[in-house]
Amino acid sequence: MNPICDEDTLRESRLRFREYFLENEHEEPTPSKISESTKDKFQRAVIGAVSFQRGEANTIRRVLEEIDTIALKRTKEGFNEVNFTIGVLNCLFISYVFGAYPQHLWLLYFVEGAYMIPRKFYNMWNAKPLNQALYYLDFCWCMNFTSMLYLALLIATELVDGLHIDDSTRETFMKSEIGVNCGTLMGANIVLPFVACLFHDLNTMTGFFIHIMPPLVTYTFMWHSAEIKETWPSLFDLSHLSDMHYFPTNGSIFVVPGTELDSIVGNAIVLYLAWWMPYVIFMLLGGLDLPKKFQADGVTPANPKFDTVFHSTMRGGPCITIGKIFRGRSKKDSLQ
Repeated sequence: MNPICDEDTLRESRLRFREYFLENEHEEPTPSKISESTKDKFQRAVIGAVSFQRGEANTIRRVLEEIDTIALKRTKEGFNEVNFTIGVLNCLFISYVFGAYPQHLWLLYFVEGAYMIPRKFYNMWNAKPLNQALYYLDFCWCMNFTSMLYLALLIATELVDGLHIDDSTRETFMKSEIGVNCGTLMGANIVLPFVACLFHDLNTMTGFFIHIMPPLVTYTFMWHSAEIKETWPSLFDLSHLSDMHYFPTNGSIFVVPGTELDSIVGNAIVLYLAWWMPYVIFMLLGGLDLPKKFQADGVTPANPKFDTVFHSTMRGGPCITIGKIFRGRSKKDSLQ
């Protein structure tokens, strides 16, 4: 007897077999009327059914174990009622301040960013399997650092005697910020899949925060400048907003870097290039090789420690597609 098919299981199955025995509707079947080959086939069928049931139970058990593992991971990452409630209330609070007190939204951005950005950096530094600290070299992060540094300097001018930011610097920075915040960062909220609103997850909410708050703050500067000037008279000088224009006055479509600095587009391009050139140099001098699993010979392990936003983005599919179309590489070779 097969060990997975005990006597009780086989006996119950034979009773069911007799119940549906159709060779003679008026006569109960007897063991002598059931051929040995039929018995053997039937026993194999019973064994197969029992094996299937046990295999199905093992599959369900593995699925439940995997669900428990994911649940523990999510709980460890902060998925609980408290964090979820805080995330929801914070979004409602930001919306309320934006609508009722737009003159104070910049301060809320500065205070919350001072907590959320360093906290996320701690999580990225301890990320596994690769350290994600270099994600902060991405354009969107650098623009937020620039904005918060500028706000900190403005606050410092109120607290430190002799510290002053001239009007031309203020105007140039405001033009650059309008172009970047209402252009690149606002567009990222629409097209980037990882800019999402997960109330319980600090990492995801911080990513959402740095993309949505700069456009909102810029909006308040442009459309609520009177309230801001009245509330913070010595901190912000927004008189130049009425004289700004978005595109070059000469009517050209393209802006040569370093020119047309009287326009929002011209200043935004200069700010972008101020980030782009150092970042490209960094990537060419070693950044491209940081997450590689193997060294140049393709055999020796590289033991990577750091990841970059470039590799994280390309790893999701574009790297495989580009490698296949332009270099004829397999998926395995592209991901190395």
